[in-house]
Amino acid sequence: MLGQDVTNNNQIQTFISSNQLWIGIVLGWLLTRVMEMLRKPSISFGPANDSEFVRGNKKFKFINVTVKNAKQNFLKKFFFGNPSLNNARVWVSFKDFTSNIEILKINGRWASTKEPVDYSSGQPLIAEILLPSRDTIPQGEEANISIAIKESTEDSFFAFNNDSYLYNWKNPDFELKDNKYWLEIRLLADGNEYIGKFLFSNPSKSLKNFKIHES
Repeated sequence: MLGQDVTNNNQIQTFISSNQLWIGIVLGWLLTRVMEMLRKPSISFGPANDSEFVRGNKKFKFINVTVKNAKQNFLKKFFFGNPSLNNARVWVSFKDFTSNIEILKINGRWASTKEPVDYSSGQPLIAEILLPSRDTIPQGEEANISIAIKESTEDSFFAFNNDSYLYNWKNPDFELKDNKYWLEIRLLADGNEYIGKFLFSNPSKSLKNFKIHES
């Protein structure tokens, strides 16, 4: 029995010795992945506060989603620092409520960034519109993503991003007429992907009922 144990130990040692390189590669990869996961920012999505306003005697409401980069606990902060969400880009998708089939997908706009408009003339700036909207969110802070806009006299609403400034906020290709949609936010930053999902409700002309709910 003792001889068999010695033989088994020798076989294990032989296996380890002959495969040291591959074992080191696998362990190194696993350690790197664990470190990346621990450094990864803790991101959450939520409905932003209502934003209603009047423009030229017309009443509008914006729907925004808030992205929050939560504070780390003391140990994570001590060992891994304060990870920001860097140069983040977003995509916004509207899906049919019944079939969950994607109806519209647009580049997202960070509402915290400058509008692509020449403020002196009021004209849209094509060069800025063509650039994908990006933002950086330090730990413990938040930023909003523009989602949609609606006028109080209309049944339908319009998805909203930088392109909307070319159409006085109402891009006809972005018009949405149904009462309900599934809304999906896809965020990409530092090689990591984050997904936020909501139910979009637009049951009537009333701006009060034009809102999103966490799904």
